[in-house]
Amino acid sequence: MEIHKLPGRFGAANGLRAFSTTASTRSQDGSKDDAASRAIADGFKSLNKIPPSSLQSGKKASDHHAKGTVKHNSASPAADHDGKPQPSKSRKTSPKSRQVAVKRMRRTLAQDQKKKTSPRRKQEKDESQDATSRIQSSLQSIVTGLKAPVTERVTTKADRESPRKMSRVQSSIGARESGGMTSRNLKIKPLDVETATVPQLSFGLERVLFNPGVYHLRDPRSRVFNFDPYLGSIMPVTEFDFDALKEYITSSKDDTLRNIARKENKKYIGSSSSMTSALSHFHYLLSSWRGIDTSTVSQGFPDKMRTFTRLLRSPAAMFLRYQDGVYAIDADKEFDSANVLMNLGKSMEKLLTLPKEDFERYRRSSSNKISAEEEQAIPEAYHYSTMGDFLMRSQLDAYDPRLPGTGMFDLKTRAVVSIRMDARNFEGGLGYEIKGRFGAFESYEREFYDMIRAAFLKYSLQVRVGRMDGIFVAFHNIERIFGFQYVSLPEMDLALHGQSDTALGDAEFRLSLGLWNKILDKVTEKFPQRSVRLHFETRDADTPFMYIFAEPVTEDEIHAIQTKNKAEIDAYQRRILNLSHEDEEHSPSFDTDNLAVSAEPDSQDDMGRSELPDKDASPKASEESAAEEDSSSPAPNQPAPTDLESSDKQEPPPENRELLTMTLVVKNMVNGSYVDRPQNFKASDNWKVEYEISEVEGDQAHSLYASCQKRREKALAGRGEDETEVANNVYLRRLRDIARHGRSFRKQEAKLDKEKGIVVLDGTV
Repeated sequence: MEIHKLPGRFGAANGLRAFSTTASTRSQDGSKDDAASRAIADGFKSLNKIPPSSLQSGKKASDHHAKGTVKHNSASPAADHDGKPQPSKSRKTSPKSRQVAVKRMRRTLAQDQKKKTSPRRKQEKDESQDATSRIQSSLQSIVTGLKAPVTERVTTKADRESPRKMSRVQSSIGARESGGMTSRNLKIKPLDVETATVPQLSFGLERVLFNPGVYHLRDPRSRVFNFDPYLGSIMPVTEFDFDALKEYITSSKDDTLRNIARKENKKYIGSSSSMTSALSHFHYLLSSWRGIDTSTVSQGFPDKMRTFTRLLRSPAAMFLRYQDGVYAIDADKEFDSANVLMNLGKSMEKLLTLPKEDFERYRRSSSNKISAEEEQAIPEAYHYSTMGDFLMRSQLDAYDPRLPGTGMFDLKTRAVVSIRMDARNFEGGLGYEIKGRFGAFESYEREFYDMIRAAFLKYSLQVRVGRMDGIFVAFHNIERIFGFQYVSLPEMDLALHGQSDTALGDAEFRLSLGLWNKILDKVTEKFPQRSVRLHFETRDADTPFMYIFAEPVTEDEIHAIQTKNKAEIDAYQRRILNLSHEDEEHSPSFDTDNLAVSAEPDSQDDMGRSELPDKDASPKASEESAAEEDSSSPAPNQPAPTDLESSDKQEPPPENRELLTMTLVVKNMVNGSYVDRPQNFKASDNWKVEYEISEVEGDQAHSLYASCQKRREKALAGRGEDETEVANNVYLRRLRDIARHGRSFRKQEAKLDKEKGIVVLDGTV
């Protein structure tokens, strides 16, 4: 493969290049495979068993390689330190004489084999003991290999940039900037801003916070409720009064946030919801596409994919909106779409943090219904933090003083897989139940595995922005809640970073903000006092790199993009809320500036607070299931995405608009040594990142931007309700089959409840 180095001071010596012909990684992996094969083969041999043919063929190949090496060394002159052959000091041998020597050696080995006699009893005992030790050693080697952390890069074909594309990028590189930063020198500073009282959990749910693993609402074996059975039935969205709820305030419309930024002399402001999509791509870059750690999933679970979901890997887009010397980060809502989970998350947050009597006041038919004025009088609670030029805001969901640190935690409501797969048409997935801890379907294990792939990265970033301890998850199927789980930040870090020590995730978070700060400085220097549309996308190559696109936009253009799907969203809201056009005039305003980013990569069916973009659920995200293969794979007879992008045909530059296109390449150094990615990182370790930011010029910059936008649109484009492939999707049909059986199961359970009554932990209802 041809080598393409990015220009600048990072040459071959430091290894900052997009492609390489070196096979050091492969050779190391190969040696590990050979060692494992030999260990297993020794175990079979000690038991007088014949190893599998695959191991025998591997041994023969290894022997053949060794023989070839010996033959090469004997036939070739030795090399000096400069790599130049030395003159031969022995008489040259002909090919015929070498063949004779090989035959003679084979005859000698055969004769030695014939001379061997049957071993005596003592020898048999010794060999038996030796065999036992070899078996133990072999098994120990295998177990050690299984326990060892997986360090290889985990990506799909759609994430990789082709050599041809990299060659074109290389030829278009212009100005560049290089530098370095260390994790020790970057600090998060909490701001002491007076805020409202944060609510605590209701219904005795605080028990979940101090119980590792899943806490069943109802024990499936004894049928005893651990909590109030009232939690078992979720108030339908058609009965909940959404008029009373406050609207979410985006960063650009938050005057309090802007005033704090001026006071603290900060340049960029953002919320946890608007920042996490870009921060996710910095994780891919700094970790060199580290795969997820599934060690917390049982060995019997069938899905083995270690990639993040296609939606999570798709390009991140946002607006940098300028006003009065401050740039506000707002999520890009070009591909917004609505679904029932957007509404359900807001109502379930109230359910989990209010007493039953207060929650019932939000029911439309309540005689003591809460008014909008009363709701507006309840202040929101926020945490504010700074680092560099950033001021970050995080809305606080819940609090318990017994938790470590600040005692704050996030609320997440997680719909079952049948709902997530097609959230817009959720009716077909109703009835799906969670019946046990383990299994491919109808299990907490399925939901937890899907959370790791689709949501944990976003969750962990939100927790860090808000200086929280973890997340409280409620598993539901829209109609009923099945159970709860508290997932601490160390548990999420184990799945994301391969270690429960949060030092690695904390350092990566600070370095991500530091690099992002550098990039935004270059953007605002290029387009001072102007609003800008930004795209971030990490691509895979021999050295992973990131594309950054910055396009100046006007407020009118921003409004047009943000309200692009408003009519479709309003129509969907009327349908699921059973609103007439007259009712819609009095229904909650779904202004797209304040609407959930249901199509964003950081959006899942985890709504659980009024800071809606953190909680919204996406029909596109629901297509990402661990049970299906990566959906970015091309259809039969269609070229792969990489092939399309690497074709010689270039996208014409649209309208010759202003555009800043950059690439970011990093090199990790831990305690003075270069590494692909940090591992087993401790707080005392020093992580230095060397970076190079290069500008791409000419038509190539516009072509790359168009390709990035197409990839994002493809990843986020939802399927319409009238498209027939929904019914033809085999996986979806299977889930709907399970949901149908679940509805029958629920009828039987209701019958048993009627006959035997309902038992709760503290008495009978």
